[in-house]
Amino acid sequence: MVQWQGKYHFMAVGGMGMSALAKILAQKGVSVSGCDLQAQFMTREDLIGCGVSLYVGHDPEHLKNADFVVYSSAIKPDNEEFQAAIGEHIPVLHRSEILADLLDEGFSVAVTGTHGKSSTTGFIAEALQLLGYDPTFIGGAVVNPLGGNAKLGTGPVVGEVDESDGSLVRIPASLKVVLNLDDDHLPFYGTMENLAATMQRFILGRPHNSVSVLNYNDPILKGMDYSSRRVRWCGFGSPDIGVDSLQLEGINPKVRLSYGGKSYTILNNKIFGKHNGLNLAMAFSSLIVMGVKPDAAAQVLEQVETPRRRQQILGTINDTAVMVDIALHPTELKALREVFESGKQRVLLVFQPHRYSRYKLLFKEFVQELSHWDDVVITEIYRSDEPPEDTSSYPLFTEISSRNKYFYPDKEKLFQDLPSIMNGYDIVLFAGLGSIGNWAEEFFIENSSKS
Repeated sequence: MVQWQGKYHFMAVGGMGMSALAKILAQKGVSVSGCDLQAQFMTREDLIGCGVSLYVGHDPEHLKNADFVVYSSAIKPDNEEFQAAIGEHIPVLHRSEILADLLDEGFSVAVTGTHGKSSTTGFIAEALQLLGYDPTFIGGAVVNPLGGNAKLGTGPVVGEVDESDGSLVRIPASLKVVLNLDDDHLPFYGTMENLAATMQRFILGRPHNSVSVLNYNDPILKGMDYSSRRVRWCGFGSPDIGVDSLQLEGINPKVRLSYGGKSYTILNNKIFGKHNGLNLAMAFSSLIVMGVKPDAAAQVLEQVETPRRRQQILGTINDTAVMVDIALHPTELKALREVFESGKQRVLLVFQPHRYSRYKLLFKEFVQELSHWDDVVITEIYRSDEPPEDTSSYPLFTEISSRNKYFYPDKEKLFQDLPSIMNGYDIVLFAGLGSIGNWAEEFFIENSSKS
């Protein structure tokens, strides 16, 4: 077990996963500092409240008295601060190494997959807390009942594991939960086969006595060889924990499950959509494997909430609800659309593509999915940690066949026109993982007082 001593400096600490790790270490009493290119980010005040010293930008001066430097894949090898750490022989650690050590401190649950990681991680940790446990939570999103995106407890440890850069093969966990595999992060992996092989290495990795809960309805997961590990399946037709039915009551998921010859029902009126019904089923299966009684697991999962910016309603402006969601992939947009179609709500989608690489890789899929939305606003691409390039989302705007479509390359003009455009809609939905979440909150604050 790691002895957490010395000073840890986090580069790109504003990232949700990085700030979660920094917060846990600070709550352990470790000296922590961090820097980020952004002066403001969602968890900034939370980190300051835990005693983390924060800096804006990257500068070798930030390394004074640092014993370890922690970086994410957003930091490139030619970064001046990163290079200075190497030159000064300060141990440089990828964030996955810190996460691996934290998950190695006792019974641990690691949740990964292309879609639903943050919500399912939150569901499991919230459920454990409601059951009387004191989980350590290391999330990829802010979960209000858990006090933010991270919380230090006495155990078990529940952590979200990012599959985007292959680093998950370092992660040991007592229970490994894999939700699904989809065609995202292919600029790194190259092919779905490489992504699948990496996920298989994670499932077959440390410790030798781990158990995995896998989605029985994911063809890639179902086609792998797990003969050297213990696996429990969840899904429609599963031999272990079965999903017998999944329906919506209004927009809320109602999932009926079977286990041990008995039937259990979860109806959660705090969350939306069938996709979250499947996330609840995976959380239920995980709790069962951990030894929670099925009745108790089903009961507490009716009380859990989705994280911040997951179908979060900020409030209303002139009878139109303002909602924000991190949907960045065509599959995620489809799941949202089906929620609104089931409720027969008229929705204006404001979509910000995230990363040039994803935009180009999935261009046809984005055109196909967005054309199913009647009313769409397209903004320019949020490049995230990718180098600037001369790529615009305007071709996406021209290709989609939505009934009403708008293109706004900048926030200012959008904010000027949106109040009149959104009249008559039930919901205006800001979707994406870049700056669009902040835009939604700014727009609501600016206009709610006028309504």
